[in-house]
Amino acid sequence: MDVVRLLLVGPRGIDRDVYVSTMTDCGFHVETVETALAAAERLADNDTPDAIVLDLLPEPNQAWAFIARVRAECFAIPLVILTALIRPDRANRQRARELGCAAFVAKPCAPDHLVEIVCRTMAGERGLEVVSYSR
Repeated sequence: MDVVRLLLVGPRGIDRDVYVSTMTDCGFHVETVETALAAAERLADNDTPDAIVLDLLPEPNQAWAFIARVRAECFAIPLVILTALIRPDRANRQRARELGCAAFVAKPCAPDHLVEIVCRTMAGERGLEVVSYSR
């Protein structure tokens, strides 16, 4: 298999660094941007990754707009939401599903578990939900 180009969208921090390190150690080529707007610019420059892992924070509205744009422009890129923005009413998970996201993953998420989820979405799985609290 060719090296998977992964775009990780989220604010700088130790958790992002750990995810990047683990994904790189597992053979992914990881690029990072801090915002959904920066990710949109990357796609506009025809720099299309094989998969995107996206945090809804710090700007949820921008993140949702980015996801909708990716889907409207028919990019077949697996989108994995990795976020601490979890709502007990399941609204964010439902919205992610409606927008065609491959997975919705709650933070905290072990880095090796994120690798597994991205690999599963790259293999075609969809509708994955991983949350850290009981319903």
